[in-house]
Amino acid sequence: MLPSPVLSLSASSTPPLHVLRGILRHVKSSPSYKALASASPSTSLPPPPAGGGKTSGQDMSEATLRDYVLTEYRKNMSVTPQREVMLRRIAYDYLVLKDDLTDRKRLHELDGGADTKLSPAELTRRAAARAGLQVPKMDPGL
Repeated sequence: MLPSPVLSLSASSTPPLHVLRGILRHVKSSPSYKALASASPSTSLPPPPAGGGKTSGQDMSEATLRDYVLTEYRKNMSVTPQREVMLRRIAYDYLVLKDDLTDRKRLHELDGGADTKLSPAELTRRAAARAGLQVPKMDPGL
């Protein structure tokens, strides 16, 4: 069975180390549970689980998540070719998801409060520029 052309152009052509480094870069830049709790004391985060919480998703620290990713990468270095293709696709899809979510978060922060900071004319100009258009000059006397 031949892989689909769309997947072979993206997941298969991307070197595994590139994907691993991208995932580790996102792990490094993502805030940990403790950082979230200390940054916003007004929000009520659930308490961390007892017993260290090494397997819990909410208390997974940066070092623990990084170690988990590296362990899984090393563990799956000698798998069957079919499983390797599947794991590479999963890792690549995860990397693309994290990239997209990071970009969406950045754009959301840029747009946050724009309607209170900017005039309606500037909002219109920016919306037109995003679509590749220019707003025509308007007579201010009208």
